[in-house]
Amino acid sequence: MIRYWIIALQILLVPLALQAQDITVKGNAPAVVKMGERFRMTYEVNAKTDAPHFELPDALTVLSGPNVSQQTSFQFINGKQSSSFNLTFTYIMVADKEGKHTIPPATVEDGGKSYKSNPITIEVIKGNAPAQNNNSNTASKNTNDNKNSQVVSGGDKFFVRVLLNRDNIYQGEHVVATLKLYTRVNLAGFEDIKFPSFSGFFNQEIETPQNISLQRENVNGTIYQTGIVKKYVLFPQRSGKLTIDPFELEAVVRERTRSRDPFDDFFGGSYRSYTIKDKSPAITLNVKPLPSGAPAFFSGAVGNYKLETSVDKTALKTNESITLRVKISGEGNLKLIETPKLNFPGDFEVYDPKVNQNIKVTAAGSRGSITYEYLLIPRHAGSFTLNPVKFSYFNPALKQYKTLTGQTFNIEVEKGDESENGVVVANYSKQDVANIGTDIRFIRTGNLGLKSINTWFFGNSLFWLIYMLGAGIVIIILLIRRKKIKENADQLGMRTKKASKVSKKRLRYAAKELKAGNDGAMYEAILKAIWGYLADKLTIEAASLTRDNVGELLKNKKVADDIIESLIKLLDDCEFARYAPSAAQTDSKTVYNQAADIINKLEKNLR
Repeated sequence: MIRYWIIALQILLVPLALQAQDITVKGNAPAVVKMGERFRMTYEVNAKTDAPHFELPDALTVLSGPNVSQQTSFQFINGKQSSSFNLTFTYIMVADKEGKHTIPPATVEDGGKSYKSNPITIEVIKGNAPAQNNNSNTASKNTNDNKNSQVVSGGDKFFVRVLLNRDNIYQGEHVVATLKLYTRVNLAGFEDIKFPSFSGFFNQEIETPQNISLQRENVNGTIYQTGIVKKYVLFPQRSGKLTIDPFELEAVVRERTRSRDPFDDFFGGSYRSYTIKDKSPAITLNVKPLPSGAPAFFSGAVGNYKLETSVDKTALKTNESITLRVKISGEGNLKLIETPKLNFPGDFEVYDPKVNQNIKVTAAGSRGSITYEYLLIPRHAGSFTLNPVKFSYFNPALKQYKTLTGQTFNIEVEKGDESENGVVVANYSKQDVANIGTDIRFIRTGNLGLKSINTWFFGNSLFWLIYMLGAGIVIIILLIRRKKIKENADQLGMRTKKASKVSKKRLRYAAKELKAGNDGAMYEAILKAIWGYLADKLTIEAASLTRDNVGELLKNKKVADDIIESLIKLLDDCEFARYAPSAAQTDSKTVYNQAADIINKLEKNLR
């Protein structure tokens, strides 16, 4: 109950929280409409306010509104509560004049403050007659979804295009390719998509929503629903005329058909589906070569960049490490930049740099940074200078090369506790041995513990003794294994041989039940032990043995009559006591001893 009161109190406090936050006003309307067409214009406000005030151009008229709707949502995530509120004002409009018309920002008042929306631009075109559907009467009667296998061309109802934001660039300069569809029919889904290969380009996909959102757009005086399928940032890798392959798309169209049956409209009408396809024309892009006169440090970077260099220390001892960081940031073909080639003092051991990339691909191209971390280890004491890092790039906006220069660092290295003797080798990878000063030793003197060649273990008498002993053990193991394999091949013989062992194991289980006082379980275990033993010894299935035929089978094996009579009496006593332990004439311990004795006697007579 307390929880519900807390939630109710939070709901009541929502208006106070909304008043404390900044108020935003967002206007929205179709980008293009036909003259005389009715359309909706909305303003969304994240607080409770009066209707926004705005001024309309003469070409636009409000038919009705505002219609007001509101929405409040709450979220509880990890014990934290958040809420949102949205107030929507909807107007029904009509356009009376061609051209592009802009509605100035609308204004809302709250607490003596004014808040403005974004301006809205609407393009009004002449109304065009709707496209005629020549196949509207071809659907069969009462068919809700009849998909034809034939693929038809999109014509002027559906087409796709590859759009470039520019068609004349430098080699290495980025261009944005947008794969876009245009439709005047209702699309139900996509059948097949073939994207361009972008041969000759290094391409990176720009993240776009998975669900394609269609927007109205004016194409040569006709309104189409348009949607962006994919976006790519392309970097040409060579100069000249580069061609972008066509973009192909097959889509499923589902449209309602006319029917003379009045019941069709009552039950939702008839529909037909068919596949429509289109292929965009190939596009040629003019890629200009980079100008001559590139600086010595230029390695293909194109764009606009900044260079930052730093070291983590300027004073250290020999064999300690120092890190040089080189950060290149900006926008351009960042992922194609080569690792800077630097010159370090010969007394420094240099490792391959660790590279960290923080690059984001947007419609403006690739932007972000690349950081190179060089690990340096001075092997000798002294004063050293790290020459400034130089980085050159071509700026396509200025149409000229630029060279950036980093800082100069003076490093003071003192003699450390370890020996400085050793050879310094530059450009070692991180997997190589780090302790260069101790990998070459001086020649040792004195008693080195060397042995004469005649004292080797190989070939002496002890070696041959161990060798022969090992060979003998291997031969014995092979003979024993061969005997085991032969015995296992005689399954009947093995079964007879192991009968006594198996029966004793079952009798041990009976003894355990006897000790626990479970007489019923003990009698059952004794019966299993005796019947199992007889089945194994007589090489017959246990299910084939009965009280009546077991005596005859044992007589054929020359078993004494008194043993057979004792066996049958024991079986009768166990069967009786199994179901009525309290009425048994012989105590359970005596029965157990009799069973063990009979199995021993049978073992002697059945050999």
